[in-house]
Amino acid sequence: MSRTTRVIWGGWPNAMLWMLVIGIFIQISGKVWIVSGSGRNTQVYLWLLLPVFIYLLCKIFMREWPRLDFQYAPWALFLGWVALSVFWSSDAEGDVFSLAKRGAFIGFYLIAIHLLMSRNEKLLYRAVMAAVFVVFLGALASLVYQYGVLNRPLEYRAFRIYRMGIADFANYGWPVAAGIFNGSIALWALGVSLDRRTNYNVALLWLLVFAVLAVYVLMTGTRGAWFALLGGGVVSVLLQKTKRGVFGLLFCSLLLIVVTIVFWDQVVFEFEKRQLSGRSGIWEYYFKVMSGHWAFGHGLGTPFVYLWPDGKSISPHAHSLYLQQVYDSGLVSLGLMLAGLVGVFYKVWMIRDNFWVRLTFPVLVFALIAMLTDVERIFTRPGDYWTVFWLPVAILLAVPTVDHTKKN
Repeated sequence: MSRTTRVIWGGWPNAMLWMLVIGIFIQISGKVWIVSGSGRNTQVYLWLLLPVFIYLLCKIFMREWPRLDFQYAPWALFLGWVALSVFWSSDAEGDVFSLAKRGAFIGFYLIAIHLLMSRNEKLLYRAVMAAVFVVFLGALASLVYQYGVLNRPLEYRAFRIYRMGIADFANYGWPVAAGIFNGSIALWALGVSLDRRTNYNVALLWLLVFAVLAVYVLMTGTRGAWFALLGGGVVSVLLQKTKRGVFGLLFCSLLLIVVTIVFWDQVVFEFEKRQLSGRSGIWEYYFKVMSGHWAFGHGLGTPFVYLWPDGKSISPHAHSLYLQQVYDSGLVSLGLMLAGLVGVFYKVWMIRDNFWVRLTFPVLVFALIAMLTDVERIFTRPGDYWTVFWLPVAILLAVPTVDHTKKN
Protein backbone atom coordinates (compact mmCIF):
# COMPACT_ATOMS: atom_id res chain seq x y z
CA MET A 1 0.00 0.00 0.00
CA SER A 2 1.45 3.37 -1.06
CA ARG A 3 1.99 6.24 1.36
CA THR A 4 -0.78 8.26 -0.31
CA THR A 5 -3.19 5.34 -0.04
CA ARG A 6 -2.35 4.89 3.64
CA VAL A 7 -3.02 8.59 4.30
CA ILE A 8 -6.40 8.46 2.52
CA TRP A 9 -7.37 5.18 4.20
CA GLY A 10 -6.23 6.43 7.60
CA GLY A 11 -8.43 9.53 7.30
CA TRP A 12 -11.54 7.65 6.17
CA PRO A 13 -12.92 6.73 9.63
CA ASN A 14 -12.93 10.36 10.74
CA ALA A 15 -14.43 11.55 7.45
CA MET A 16 -17.10 8.85 7.67
CA LEU A 17 -17.95 9.92 11.21
CA TRP A 18 -18.57 13.52 10.19
CA MET A 19 -20.59 12.44 7.15
CA LEU A 20 -22.85 10.39 9.42
CA VAL A 21 -23.25 13.35 11.78
CA ILE A 22 -24.29 15.59 8.89
CA GLY A 23 -26.62 12.86 7.63
CA ILE A 24 -28.47 12.43 10.93
CA PHE A 25 -28.84 16.21 11.24
CA ILE A 26 -30.32 16.42 7.74
CA GLN A 27 -32.61 13.45 8.33
CA ILE A 28 -34.24 15.04 11.38
CA SER A 29 -34.20 18.74 10.50
CA GLY A 30 -34.40 18.58 6.70
CA LYS A 31 -38.19 18.72 6.74
CA VAL A 32 -37.90 22.32 7.91
CA TRP A 33 -35.38 23.77 5.47
CA ILE A 34 -35.18 21.42 2.45
CA VAL A 35 -38.40 21.96 0.50
CA SER A 36 -37.98 19.06 -1.93
CA GLY A 37 -38.85 15.59 -0.63
CA SER A 38 -36.65 13.88 -3.20
CA GLY A 39 -33.88 16.34 -2.35
CA ARG A 40 -34.08 15.41 1.35
CA ASN A 41 -33.94 11.72 0.53
CA THR A 42 -30.94 12.24 -1.74
CA GLN A 43 -29.04 14.08 0.99
CA VAL A 44 -29.77 11.28 3.48
CA TYR A 45 -28.59 8.69 0.97
CA LEU A 46 -25.35 10.60 0.33
CA TRP A 47 -24.43 11.61 3.86
CA LEU A 48 -25.88 8.81 5.98
CA LEU A 49 -26.34 5.62 3.95
CA LEU A 50 -23.55 5.81 1.35
CA PRO A 51 -20.79 5.94 4.02
CA VAL A 52 -22.26 2.81 5.63
CA PHE A 53 -22.35 1.05 2.28
CA ILE A 54 -18.66 1.90 1.71
CA TYR A 55 -17.86 0.81 5.26
CA LEU A 56 -19.51 -2.58 4.72
CA LEU A 57 -17.72 -3.07 1.41
CA CYS A 58 -14.41 -2.41 3.17
CA LYS A 59 -15.29 -4.88 5.91
CA ILE A 60 -16.15 -7.54 3.33
CA PHE A 61 -12.89 -6.84 1.48
CA MET A 62 -10.98 -7.28 4.76
CA ARG A 63 -13.05 -10.38 5.58
CA GLU A 64 -14.51 -8.80 8.69
CA TRP A 65 -18.07 -8.08 9.81
CA PRO A 66 -19.43 -5.54 12.27
CA ARG A 67 -20.19 -7.03 15.67
CA LEU A 68 -23.79 -6.37 16.60
CA ASP A 69 -25.74 -7.44 19.70
CA PHE A 70 -28.25 -10.28 19.47
CA GLN A 71 -31.10 -7.74 19.75
CA TYR A 72 -30.48 -6.85 16.09
CA ALA A 73 -31.41 -10.36 14.92
CA PRO A 74 -35.24 -10.08 15.02
CA TRP A 75 -35.05 -6.70 13.29
CA ALA A 76 -32.91 -8.18 10.51
CA LEU A 77 -35.46 -10.98 10.14
CA PHE A 78 -38.31 -8.46 10.18
CA LEU A 79 -36.76 -6.37 7.42
CA GLY A 80 -35.95 -9.46 5.37
CA TRP A 81 -39.44 -10.92 5.72
CA VAL A 82 -41.23 -7.67 4.83
CA ALA A 83 -38.98 -7.26 1.79
CA LEU A 84 -39.68 -10.85 0.77
CA SER A 85 -43.45 -10.30 1.05
CA VAL A 86 -43.27 -8.08 -2.05
CA PHE A 87 -43.12 -11.23 -4.15
CA TRP A 88 -46.65 -12.39 -3.29
CA SER A 89 -48.25 -8.96 -3.63
CA SER A 90 -50.82 -8.14 -6.28
CA ASP A 91 -51.20 -4.84 -8.17
CA ALA A 92 -48.14 -3.58 -6.26
CA GLU A 93 -47.81 0.17 -5.91
CA GLY A 94 -44.45 0.79 -7.55
CA ASP A 95 -41.54 -1.34 -8.69
CA VAL A 96 -41.11 -4.57 -6.72
CA PHE A 97 -37.35 -4.18 -6.36
CA SER A 98 -37.75 -0.56 -5.27
CA LEU A 99 -40.11 -1.65 -2.47
CA ALA A 100 -37.89 -4.54 -1.35
CA LYS A 101 -34.66 -2.55 -1.18
CA ARG A 102 -36.13 -0.28 1.49
CA GLY A 103 -35.23 -3.02 3.95
CA ALA A 104 -31.55 -2.62 3.02
CA PHE A 105 -31.79 1.15 3.51
CA ILE A 106 -33.23 0.70 7.00
CA GLY A 107 -30.57 -1.89 7.78
CA PHE A 108 -27.86 0.56 6.72
CA TYR A 109 -29.51 3.16 8.93
CA LEU A 110 -29.38 0.90 12.01
CA ILE A 111 -25.68 0.31 11.35
CA ALA A 112 -25.08 4.04 10.85
CA ILE A 113 -26.47 4.85 14.30
CA HIS A 114 -24.47 1.97 15.78
CA LEU A 115 -21.27 3.39 14.28
CA LEU A 116 -22.03 6.87 15.58
CA MET A 117 -22.84 5.56 19.05
CA SER A 118 -19.75 3.37 19.27
CA ARG A 119 -17.31 5.96 17.90
CA ASN A 120 -18.52 9.26 19.33
CA GLU A 121 -21.67 9.47 21.44
CA LYS A 122 -21.11 13.19 22.04
CA LEU A 123 -21.30 13.99 18.32
CA LEU A 124 -24.45 11.89 17.94
CA TYR A 125 -26.09 13.70 20.85
CA ARG A 126 -25.14 17.13 19.53
CA ALA A 127 -26.36 16.31 16.01
CA VAL A 128 -29.73 15.10 17.30
CA MET A 129 -30.29 18.04 19.63
CA ALA A 130 -29.15 20.60 17.05
CA ALA A 131 -31.71 19.12 14.65
CA VAL A 132 -34.38 19.21 17.38
CA PHE A 133 -33.69 22.92 17.84
CA VAL A 134 -34.09 23.55 14.10
CA VAL A 135 -37.47 21.76 14.13
CA PHE A 136 -38.45 23.95 17.10
CA LEU A 137 -37.58 27.08 15.12
CA GLY A 138 -39.74 25.81 12.26
CA ALA A 139 -42.67 25.17 14.60
CA LEU A 140 -42.30 28.57 16.25
CA ALA A 141 -42.17 30.37 12.90
CA SER A 142 -45.20 28.38 11.70
CA LEU A 143 -47.28 29.28 14.76
CA VAL A 144 -46.37 32.96 14.58
CA TYR A 145 -47.00 33.25 10.85
CA GLN A 146 -50.21 31.23 10.67
CA TYR A 147 -51.93 32.52 13.81
CA GLY A 148 -50.22 35.89 14.23
CA VAL A 149 -49.75 37.16 10.67
CA LEU A 150 -52.47 35.30 8.76
CA ASN A 151 -54.90 35.36 11.73
CA ARG A 152 -56.01 31.77 11.43
CA PRO A 153 -58.89 30.88 13.82
CA LEU A 154 -57.92 29.44 17.20
CA GLU A 155 -61.14 27.50 17.83
CA TYR A 156 -61.02 23.73 18.29
CA ARG A 157 -59.83 22.13 15.02
CA ALA A 158 -60.97 25.21 13.07
CA PHE A 159 -57.56 25.43 11.41
CA ARG A 160 -55.25 22.42 11.72
CA ILE A 161 -51.71 23.62 11.19
CA TYR A 162 -49.30 21.53 9.13
CA ARG A 163 -47.06 24.03 7.33
CA MET A 164 -45.30 27.31 7.89
CA GLY A 165 -47.08 28.97 4.96
CA ILE A 166 -43.94 30.48 3.42
CA ALA A 167 -43.00 28.58 0.25
CA ASP A 168 -42.72 24.91 1.28
CA PHE A 169 -40.61 25.39 4.38
CA ALA A 170 -41.65 23.20 7.35
CA ASN A 171 -44.42 21.68 5.24
CA TYR A 172 -45.47 18.25 6.55
CA GLY A 173 -48.21 17.78 3.97
CA TRP A 174 -50.99 16.87 6.40
CA PRO A 175 -51.93 17.78 10.00
CA VAL A 176 -51.61 14.17 11.19
CA ALA A 177 -48.05 13.89 9.85
CA ALA A 178 -47.19 17.29 11.36
CA GLY A 179 -48.58 16.32 14.76
CA ILE A 180 -46.78 12.99 14.93
CA PHE A 181 -43.42 14.32 13.75
CA ASN A 182 -43.36 17.38 16.02
CA GLY A 183 -44.71 15.40 18.98
CA SER A 184 -41.86 12.93 18.64
CA ILE A 185 -39.33 15.77 18.47
CA ALA A 186 -40.89 17.45 21.52
CA LEU A 187 -40.01 14.51 23.74
CA TRP A 188 -36.29 14.85 23.00
CA ALA A 189 -36.47 18.41 24.34
CA LEU A 190 -38.51 17.31 27.36
CA GLY A 191 -35.99 14.59 28.21
CA VAL A 192 -33.08 17.03 28.28
CA SER A 193 -35.03 19.60 30.31
CA LEU A 194 -35.91 17.01 32.95
CA ASP A 195 -32.46 15.44 33.23
CA ARG A 196 -31.02 15.98 36.70
CA ARG A 197 -27.65 17.04 35.30
CA THR A 198 -29.05 19.76 33.06
CA ASN A 199 -28.47 23.11 34.75
CA TYR A 200 -31.44 25.36 35.48
CA ASN A 201 -31.01 27.86 32.63
CA VAL A 202 -30.44 25.19 29.99
CA ALA A 203 -33.40 23.23 31.35
CA LEU A 204 -35.62 26.31 30.95
CA LEU A 205 -34.49 26.69 27.34
CA TRP A 206 -35.34 23.09 26.46
CA LEU A 207 -38.60 23.34 28.39
CA LEU A 208 -39.50 26.31 26.19
CA VAL A 209 -38.64 24.22 23.12
CA PHE A 210 -40.91 21.45 24.40
CA ALA A 211 -43.74 23.88 25.15
CA VAL A 212 -43.69 25.41 21.66
CA LEU A 213 -43.61 22.00 19.99
CA ALA A 214 -46.42 20.78 22.28
CA VAL A 215 -48.57 23.78 21.33
CA TYR A 216 -47.85 23.05 17.66
CA VAL A 217 -48.99 19.44 18.17
CA LEU A 218 -52.13 20.68 19.91
CA MET A 219 -52.98 22.97 16.99
CA THR A 220 -52.61 20.17 14.44
CA GLY A 221 -55.73 18.61 15.96
CA THR A 222 -54.11 15.18 15.78
CA ARG A 223 -55.65 13.29 18.68
CA GLY A 224 -53.39 10.26 18.31
CA ALA A 225 -50.37 12.54 18.70
CA TRP A 226 -51.97 14.18 21.75
CA PHE A 227 -52.34 10.89 23.59
CA ALA A 228 -48.92 9.72 22.44
CA LEU A 229 -47.32 12.94 23.72
CA LEU A 230 -49.07 12.48 27.05
CA GLY A 231 -47.93 8.85 27.31
CA GLY A 232 -44.36 9.64 26.30
CA GLY A 233 -44.25 12.57 28.70
CA VAL A 234 -45.36 10.42 31.64
CA VAL A 235 -42.70 7.82 30.80
CA SER A 236 -40.07 10.55 30.59
CA VAL A 237 -41.00 11.83 34.06
CA LEU A 238 -40.90 8.32 35.51
CA LEU A 239 -37.48 7.59 34.00
CA GLN A 240 -35.88 10.93 34.87
CA LYS A 241 -37.15 10.85 38.49
CA THR A 242 -36.59 14.56 39.15
CA LYS A 243 -38.65 17.02 41.17
CA ARG A 244 -39.06 19.31 38.17
CA GLY A 245 -40.62 16.42 36.29
CA VAL A 246 -43.05 15.55 39.08
CA PHE A 247 -44.12 19.18 39.48
CA GLY A 248 -44.50 19.52 35.73
CA LEU A 249 -46.62 16.37 35.56
CA LEU A 250 -48.89 17.62 38.36
CA PHE A 251 -49.26 20.99 36.64
CA CYS A 252 -50.06 19.38 33.27
CA SER A 253 -52.59 17.04 34.93
CA LEU A 254 -54.35 20.02 36.51
CA LEU A 255 -54.25 21.87 33.18
CA LEU A 256 -55.70 18.82 31.40
CA ILE A 257 -58.59 18.68 33.86
CA VAL A 258 -59.33 22.39 33.35
CA VAL A 259 -59.17 22.08 29.55
CA THR A 260 -61.46 19.03 29.62
CA ILE A 261 -64.02 20.94 31.68
CA VAL A 262 -63.85 24.02 29.43
CA PHE A 263 -64.16 21.99 26.22
CA TRP A 264 -66.52 19.33 27.58
CA ASP A 265 -69.00 19.80 24.72
CA GLN A 266 -66.29 19.05 22.16
CA VAL A 267 -65.20 15.98 24.13
CA VAL A 268 -68.75 14.62 24.09
CA PHE A 269 -69.05 15.42 20.38
CA GLU A 270 -65.86 13.50 19.59
CA PHE A 271 -67.04 10.36 21.33
CA GLU A 272 -70.71 10.43 20.36
CA LYS A 273 -70.64 11.84 16.84
CA ARG A 274 -67.23 11.47 15.27
CA GLN A 275 -66.57 7.99 16.72
CA LEU A 276 -62.86 7.72 15.89
CA SER A 277 -63.34 9.73 12.66
CA GLY A 278 -64.78 6.78 10.77
CA ARG A 279 -62.02 4.36 11.70
CA SER A 280 -64.55 1.80 12.89
CA GLY A 281 -65.78 1.45 9.29
CA ILE A 282 -62.23 1.12 8.01
CA TRP A 283 -61.47 -1.57 10.55
CA GLU A 284 -64.65 -3.52 9.73
CA TYR A 285 -63.60 -3.52 6.07
CA TYR A 286 -60.08 -4.57 7.11
CA PHE A 287 -61.26 -7.72 8.87
CA LYS A 288 -63.35 -8.67 5.86
CA VAL A 289 -60.48 -8.45 3.37
CA MET A 290 -58.03 -10.22 5.70
CA SER A 291 -59.87 -13.52 5.51
CA GLY A 292 -57.40 -16.18 4.34
CA HIS A 293 -54.43 -13.81 4.48
CA TRP A 294 -53.64 -13.60 8.18
CA ALA A 295 -50.39 -15.56 8.21
CA PHE A 296 -48.51 -13.99 5.28
CA GLY A 297 -50.60 -10.92 4.43
CA HIS A 298 -51.51 -9.66 0.97
CA GLY A 299 -47.89 -8.81 0.19
CA LEU A 300 -46.06 -5.49 0.56
CA GLY A 301 -47.31 -3.02 -2.04
CA THR A 302 -50.79 -4.47 -2.43
CA PRO A 303 -53.17 -1.48 -2.39
CA PHE A 304 -55.52 -1.05 0.58
CA VAL A 305 -58.67 0.64 -0.69
CA TYR A 306 -61.52 1.50 1.65
CA LEU A 307 -64.28 3.47 -0.06
CA TRP A 308 -66.11 5.74 2.34
CA PRO A 309 -69.92 5.81 2.49
CA ASP A 310 -69.96 9.07 0.49
CA GLY A 311 -68.68 7.07 -2.49
CA LYS A 312 -65.87 9.56 -3.14
CA SER A 313 -63.29 9.44 -0.34
CA ILE A 314 -60.78 6.59 -0.15
CA SER A 315 -58.57 5.51 2.76
CA PRO A 316 -55.33 4.00 1.38
CA HIS A 317 -54.28 2.32 4.65
CA ALA A 318 -55.79 0.68 7.72
CA HIS A 319 -55.24 3.65 10.05
CA SER A 320 -53.21 1.48 12.39
CA LEU A 321 -49.60 0.51 11.83
CA TYR A 322 -50.14 -2.84 13.50
CA LEU A 323 -53.13 -3.72 11.32
CA GLN A 324 -51.40 -2.43 8.19
CA GLN A 325 -48.31 -4.47 9.00
CA VAL A 326 -50.41 -7.64 9.06
CA TYR A 327 -52.18 -6.60 5.85
CA ASP A 328 -48.85 -6.13 4.07
CA SER A 329 -46.77 -9.01 5.44
CA GLY A 330 -48.93 -11.07 7.79
CA LEU A 331 -48.81 -12.03 11.42
CA VAL A 332 -45.30 -13.37 10.83
CA SER A 333 -43.99 -9.82 10.30
CA LEU A 334 -45.90 -8.47 13.29
CA GLY A 335 -44.50 -11.28 15.43
CA LEU A 336 -40.94 -10.46 14.33
CA MET A 337 -41.52 -6.78 15.04
CA LEU A 338 -42.88 -7.54 18.51
CA ALA A 339 -39.92 -9.87 19.15
CA GLY A 340 -37.59 -6.99 18.27
CA LEU A 341 -39.48 -4.67 20.60
CA VAL A 342 -39.34 -7.22 23.42
CA GLY A 343 -35.56 -7.30 23.03
CA VAL A 344 -35.41 -3.50 23.14
CA PHE A 345 -37.70 -3.37 26.20
CA TYR A 346 -35.55 -5.94 27.99
CA LYS A 347 -32.41 -3.94 27.26
CA VAL A 348 -34.11 -0.74 28.42
CA TRP A 349 -35.07 -2.36 31.70
CA MET A 350 -31.57 -3.69 32.30
CA ILE A 351 -29.91 -0.28 31.80
CA ARG A 352 -32.83 2.00 32.66
CA ASP A 353 -30.59 4.57 34.38
CA ASN A 354 -28.51 5.07 31.24
CA PHE A 355 -28.71 8.62 29.88
CA TRP A 356 -29.60 7.49 26.35
CA VAL A 357 -32.35 5.21 27.62
CA ARG A 358 -33.93 7.95 29.72
CA LEU A 359 -33.77 10.32 26.76
CA THR A 360 -34.84 7.97 23.96
CA PHE A 361 -37.27 5.42 25.38
CA PRO A 362 -40.11 7.98 25.82
CA VAL A 363 -39.73 8.81 22.11
CA LEU A 364 -40.24 5.14 21.27
CA VAL A 365 -43.27 4.99 23.57
CA PHE A 366 -44.68 7.98 21.69
CA ALA A 367 -44.26 6.13 18.39
CA LEU A 368 -45.88 2.94 19.67
CA ILE A 369 -48.94 4.85 20.89
CA ALA A 370 -49.22 7.02 17.77
CA MET A 371 -49.00 3.91 15.59
CA LEU A 372 -52.19 2.54 17.11
CA THR A 373 -54.41 4.76 14.98
CA ASP A 374 -52.42 6.97 12.61
CA VAL A 375 -49.08 5.72 11.24
CA GLU A 376 -49.31 4.01 7.85
CA ARG A 377 -46.03 2.11 7.44
CA ILE A 378 -42.55 2.03 8.96
CA PHE A 379 -41.03 0.11 6.02
CA THR A 380 -40.32 3.26 4.03
CA ARG A 381 -37.65 5.31 2.35
CA PRO A 382 -36.04 8.08 4.46
CA GLY A 383 -38.84 10.20 5.87
CA ASP A 384 -40.85 11.15 8.93
CA TYR A 385 -41.11 7.66 10.35
CA TRP A 386 -37.37 7.10 10.29
CA THR A 387 -37.23 9.94 12.83
CA VAL A 388 -40.37 8.93 14.73
CA PHE A 389 -39.73 5.16 14.96
CA TRP A 390 -36.41 3.96 13.57
CA LEU A 391 -34.25 6.61 15.26
CA PRO A 392 -35.24 5.67 18.84
CA VAL A 393 -35.08 1.97 17.96
CA ALA A 394 -31.62 2.39 16.42
CA ILE A 395 -30.28 4.34 19.39
CA LEU A 396 -31.65 1.90 21.96
CA LEU A 397 -30.15 -0.99 20.01
CA ALA A 398 -26.79 0.78 19.76
CA VAL A 399 -26.48 2.04 23.34
CA PRO A 400 -23.76 0.11 25.22
CA THR A 401 -25.08 -2.63 27.49
CA VAL A 402 -22.58 -1.65 30.16
CA ASP A 403 -24.47 0.81 32.31
CA HIS A 404 -22.90 4.25 32.31
CA THR A 405 -24.70 7.42 33.22
CA LYS A 406 -22.25 9.99 31.97
CA LYS A 407 -24.13 12.62 30.04
CA ASN A 408 -22.89 13.14 26.49
